[in-house]
Amino acid sequence: MKVFLKSTFAALMVCALASIVVFGAAKDKVKTESVTFSQDTMVNGTLVKAGDYQVKFNEQTGELAILKDGKVKAKTTAQLQSRSEKAKHTAVRILDKGGVAELIGFSFGGSNQDVVVGASSGAVTGNN
Repeated sequence: MKVFLKSTFAALMVCALASIVVFGAAKDKVKTESVTFSQDTMVNGTLVKAGDYQVKFNEQTGELAILKDGKVKAKTTAQLQSRSEKAKHTAVRILDKGGVAELIGFSFGGSNQDVVVGASSGAVTGNN
């Protein structure tokens, strides 16, 4: 009986430690940063007014959310794209489409990957 209890306890401890590692790894897959939109910008058909926002990108699901005061203002899908060098600053990347600014991605300061919205290409504005 003692051997059974010890084995069960050891198995439970291994499972508990594995759970902590899994949950910790999942948490690290969400990038969060404060950004400023210098102009009104379209994000997946939703107009985001100029101002300060929080950006959350979930690497696992590919979901990019724009939040203001804890409330989601816009969501879209995005993907990571490698950079040749680490970004010096966090920057919002927009593309002017017929006089309307459209979000095409973000550069997170210190990251060697950009978050790219859709398959956009072309001229971008913002600090790298």
